[in-house]
Amino acid sequence: MKIINISGGLGNQMFQYAFALSLKKHFPEEEVLIDTSHYHTLFFKKYKGINLHNGFEIDAVFPNADLPVAKWWQLLRVSYYIPNYVLSRLGRKFLPQRKSEMIPPYSETYSYDPSVYQRGNRYYEGFWQSADYFADAKVEIARVFAHPEPNEYNRRMIEEIKAAGSVGIHVRRGDYLNEPAYRDICDENYYMKAIREILSDQKTHTFYVFSNDKQWCVEHLAPLVKESRIVFLDGNKGKDSCWDMFLMTYCHDLIIANSSFSWWGAFLNNRNGRVIAPDPWVNREGAKDIYCPHWIRIS
Repeated sequence: MKIINISGGLGNQMFQYAFALSLKKHFPEEEVLIDTSHYHTLFFKKYKGINLHNGFEIDAVFPNADLPVAKWWQLLRVSYYIPNYVLSRLGRKFLPQRKSEMIPPYSETYSYDPSVYQRGNRYYEGFWQSADYFADAKVEIARVFAHPEPNEYNRRMIEEIKAAGSVGIHVRRGDYLNEPAYRDICDENYYMKAIREILSDQKTHTFYVFSNDKQWCVEHLAPLVKESRIVFLDGNKGKDSCWDMFLMTYCHDLIIANSSFSWWGAFLNNRNGRVIAPDPWVNREGAKDIYCPHWIRIS
């Protein structure tokens, strides 16, 4: 039996879920479960507090996601059962790590470690942010992360993006502005260099901007695209926000942010265009494995 902890926002959840699918591919004879207890309060309701964004979203966003959720007694076989994110973080400071627990240091969040593939009962807690973890499970991942039927707005945008010389640009600001690990990486200078790289082919492009800060993009990105058309997408809010990621998968080229959300937009994209990513990914060591081999890295 293997249990994979799920935490964070949708992009991080997708990394963890994809890792679970990889474990299932590696060990077909073993049961693979997910642990969603970080999203509970002490009263076992959905918890949308610190670092948990919109709660557990995989089952609501992806109709094909079907990994079973671990029960409390199954968790106790391989780890501790603390059904609350905040209490779990406190508990990890004092509880000894059990032999069945695979918990890499946070500094290795983006590093591939093949030694984690071990037989027997195991509990995995981490982010597993490297495509190397699921290189052999791409078919299964594509099936599970296929998007549902789009509404009229997104159906129209898909057709427009497919028909145009489309370049998706993801700009994540908001919480990143005050987070030292991510701050000042995807600044105006990064987007200037990335857009210059795109325009170097001298073809006609339409830029589609996905962001939680439209005003900043209007002021700072619009002047950079020169005579090219630029579209600011703001039709997906709340529970429909995931559709911005799905729309990215239809863009011919992509300029992504240091965000797991646009990482998945690029990974699931099959247009075979250019993917431009920031280097470094975070303001710390250990992010060398986050990039796919064909991506263009800009510092």
